[in-house]
Amino acid sequence: MDERNLDLVARNEDTRDKFHTNVIRFELDQILQHFEETIQAINSQFDVADELIEAGKVTEGENIWRAQIIFLAGALDFYMHELTKYGLCEIYDENWDRTDKYENLKVNMKVIEVALKTGEEIDWFLEYINSYYREITMVSYESVKAQLNLLGIKLTSVADGAFYQRDETENTKDKLKRRLNELFDRRNIIAHQSDREHTDAQVNIITKAIVKGFICDIEKIVRSIYNEARNK
Repeated sequence: MDERNLDLVARNEDTRDKFHTNVIRFELDQILQHFEETIQAINSQFDVADELIEAGKVTEGENIWRAQIIFLAGALDFYMHELTKYGLCEIYDENWDRTDKYENLKVNMKVIEVALKTGEEIDWFLEYINSYYREITMVSYESVKAQLNLLGIKLTSVADGAFYQRDETENTKDKLKRRLNELFDRRNIIAHQSDREHTDAQVNIITKAIVKGFICDIEKIVRSIYNEARNK
């Protein structure tokens, strides 16, 4: 091998080491497990809130409930991020069908250069996905809908899996939209306004039942998404 080829090999090896990703691609069961672990931690805080309220510290107990809502939104957000990494890699590996939104992903030249120079099959793509989506919040209905469309997971199937009941008067898709947006809005009001209304600065009512209702419905949505992803 001549000196130029040796130099080329050395540069490629150096580039591969430099751009090797530390991002982990978790499997679907592991992604669900991460979500469930967070839900367990959130549920454990009910006892803390109960103790505070029984001791007469009602405001402090109610603030625990508010914190639970913020952590619940974070659990859903992180689940969707991990699912996005997994699903896009599955499409890249040709295990899942390509979608129009996947075909139109924007990748800048710097990322393309890394892909070409490293010679890695998937590392560069996993790193790109992680970097591109980590600043995007995936809690609202529109954001969750966009990610499901990107991955080729049917929104209507997710909604039916989460909320279908024979005597339900509300359309499952409408309920999915309403509950995601209610969580997203309440999380934002708590995080950015101390749960006070902009109009009159009144603190919004919070109860244990409200928090439990949110947790129950978000668990249903996540499990339905998980089932649809497994079926792919």
